Amino acid sequence: MKAILRPDYSSYHLVVFDPKTGEAKEKLTNQGYKDDSTWTRGQAWSIMGFAQTYTWTKDLRFLETAIKCAQYFLKRLEECKGKHHHHLVPTWDFDAPHENPQEPLRDASAGVIAANGLFIIHQSLQSLPSILSSQLLASEVNFLDLALQIVGETLDMALDRDFASFEAPVTKIVNGTGASAEQEIRVKESGFEAILRYSTANHNEHAHKRHEDHGLVYADYFLLEFGNKLLRAGLV
Repeated sequence: MKAILRPDYSSYHLVVFDPKTGEAKEKLTNQGYKDDSTWTRGQAWSIMGFAQTYTWTKDLRFLETAIKCAQYFLKRLEECKGKHHHHLVPTWDFDAPHENPQEPLRDASAGVIAANGLFIIHQSLQSLPSILSSQLLASEVNFLDLALQIVGETLDMALDRDFASFEAPVTKIVNGTGASAEQEIRVKESGFEAILRYSTANHNEHAHKRHEDHGLVYADYFLLEFGNKLLRAGLV
C-alpha cells in the first residue's frame, strides 16, 4: 500500500525494492504511458488484488484500500463521459494522450478485471454490519451495478461478433438416394482468436514491440470469471 499506491490511490505499475532494506528504489512503468501515469490495467489489478486479499485476511485495511482504488478508477472513467463513446470501456492509460480523442486506444481487459474487483467489494460490504460498511463509504455507491454497467458496455463495444459456426453438411447422392454414412462435420472458424476485442497489452513508447487493439487472455478469462461470479451468487 505504501509503495505501490500514490496519495490519491492511483497506482504505479512497477516498484523496484532494495533487497537488503526493503525500501522502494524506483517506481516505473513497463506497459503504461509514463512512470507517473496510471496504467488502467494496473489500477484494475489493484482493485481486485486488495479486494481479494481482504477476503483471505478479513483485515479491513485491504477492503478500504480496494474501495479507494475503485473510487479513483470510477472517477477517471466518469471524466471520459461525453468525450467518446462507451466511456466505461477504459482507455489503455488514464493519462495518455490520444491521437484521435473520439476513438482513443482502449484496454477492455482493464474494465472486466476492475468489474471483478467491484463485485468482490460488493460482496464484502454485504457481509459486514451496515454501520461498518457505511463507515467505509463516504457516499452511497452500488459497486455491483457499476460492475454490470462496465461489463455491459464492454460487451456492446468489444464482443467479437465473427462467431464460429457449423457449416451445413453436403448431402451426397448415391444411386439416387441420400447417403446415410457418417458425414464430416465442418466448422466455419472465427476470423478473430478471442472473445473480446480492443485490449492493449503494451503501448509503452520504449516497448520492444507494442501490442495494441487486439484480443487478450486476461480480458476473456475475467469476462468469463465475472459471469461465473454472478452464477455462484445466484444473480443470473
